[in-house]
Amino acid sequence: MTQEYHSLSLAERAARERAYMARSGIRVLINSLSGGVDSSAVAAISKQAAPDGAVGLILPCSTPEEMKGERLQDVRDAQRVADHLGIPAVTIDLSDLWQQAVALFSAAARELAAKAGIPLEEERLRWAIHNMKPTLRIMAAGFFADAFRGLIMGTGNGVEYFLGYFSIRGDGVSDRQPIRDCTKAEVRALAAEAGLPEDLVNRVPTAGLWPGQTDEGELGFSYADADRFLVWILERHRTTPCLTTTLTVREDAVADILSDPGLPVARDVARRIIDLNRRTEFKRRAGDLEAVLELRGMAPGGADGEAR
Repeated sequence: MTQEYHSLSLAERAARERAYMARSGIRVLINSLSGGVDSSAVAAISKQAAPDGAVGLILPCSTPEEMKGERLQDVRDAQRVADHLGIPAVTIDLSDLWQQAVALFSAAARELAAKAGIPLEEERLRWAIHNMKPTLRIMAAGFFADAFRGLIMGTGNGVEYFLGYFSIRGDGVSDRQPIRDCTKAEVRALAAEAGLPEDLVNRVPTAGLWPGQTDEGELGFSYADADRFLVWILERHRTTPCLTTTLTVREDAVADILSDPGLPVARDVARRIIDLNRRTEFKRRAGDLEAVLELRGMAPGGADGEAR
């Protein structure tokens, strides 16, 4: 299968954001910096789009023990990104707020479970506790967007969006999503294009939700495999429609996809990718497929469409 697509460059993505800002009268772009390659690439786009209006937030949210190790390195790496790009940034430690919310909400959840007679799974409660972190971060970013009449820049890439591997109560509600059509490799290329240090470009992806957590460890497959599958299935869809408008694999296409001799990853990996994609359809919206195809130059009109 011949792959024909164009991934927009850093300058092209910045131009799109600059045009949107001009149309909407926006001057400030709010970037949450984690030290990871996705937020770093988006910050680079923001800086080119708004040289005097790109600002950064560094938002640690962990236990005191974690802040002495992995999460402390996150803060340091995030500041390195801000310094490299010349983006003014402030650090706001959300850890105390998170721990207060954990105590308050956990107690209320147990009380509600008892009153309603609904079982409360401890494993699910722990997940909710960790997943509160991106919600608090987007709340902070929203405050600054309101205060400065700015826009929150989302950091979700195309592979994570296809997999539903993002928080709809976190980064999913950002105002702009400048890398939502990108594979992970393409995000790394954008970061490299911005001249970011190699260790940041190739940093191990993690949401930092708990100690030792990595994206690939949680997903159960590599980003390289996910990249290959996404590019392949978008190409396949052009000749053999297999995706819905919500960028979801059609149920009636699953068997044919898994038996396709051109499948670019192991069958068990493809099955897991498809399962994740189908289980998370509720996180995506009608028109997502068409938007991604247009951005990647795989639809009539090329890459001139407007990113959402």
